[in-house]
Order: sequence, then structure tokens, then C-alpha cells
Amino acid sequence: MGAVPVIGENDGTRITVRAMAGASVVRIIGDLDLAVATRLRTDLESAIARCPWAIVDLRGIGAVDSIGLGVLLAARQSALRQGGDLLLAAAPPFFLSVLRAARIDAVFTTFDTVPQAVTRALAPRAAAGR
Repeated sequence: MGAVPVIGENDGTRITVRAMAGASVVRIIGDLDLAVATRLRTDLESAIARCPWAIVDLRGIGAVDSIGLGVLLAARQSALRQGGDLLLAAAPPFFLSVLRAARIDAVFTTFDTVPQAVTRALAPRAAAGR
């Protein structure tokens, strides 16, 4: 995925952003809650400003609260306004059940793996190049 990652850590949660041609991958390791909301919001805004397609790698996610979900929802709206999307990848079953319980599971496009999400993010430009 090429570029040098930007890494930040708050209260034990690590956020890594990897910019690549056509998309950014934001990996969260730890809790997605109030303690990291500001950092995650900033990282997602920066990633979406570079390219409106962002993939959030959730394979290392810990606890999640409504503030964390709100950050993801706001980032998705920002990406959509700029012609992209925010895709969720490698979410553990408990996270998907949180999305269902909050009745926002249909809002996000989810993928089993990061490579699947990257393929989807790059597809619009690949199709346009044909």
C-alpha cells in the first residue's frame, strides 16, 4: 500500500493511516470511543481530503460507543459529498451486531477483508478508465 503511515495513539488505541493511489486505509487497533473520537475525526477528515475513498480496517477494534459510531457516520457523509465513500472492512461480529442494534447497519458498506474493500474503492476509477 505504498505510503509511509501516519500513526497516532490515544489511551491505548492506535490509529494508522495509509494513503495509496485512489484510497486511504485507516486502521483502528483498540477502542472506538470518546477518548479517541477527536483524533479519529481528524485522521478521517485528512484521509478524505486527500481522496474521498476511505477504508476503515476494524479487525483490531475493541469497545465501541455512540460517539465512535457518530465519527464514522460523519466521515461517511463527508466522503459521499466529495464523490467517494467510507467503507468498513474486517469488522468483528460484535461490531456488526452493534451496527444492527443501532439500526445503522444498512448505512455502511462492509467487506470481510481490506483487499475486498480496496478493490471496491478503486473500481469506479478503473471503470472510468475503460
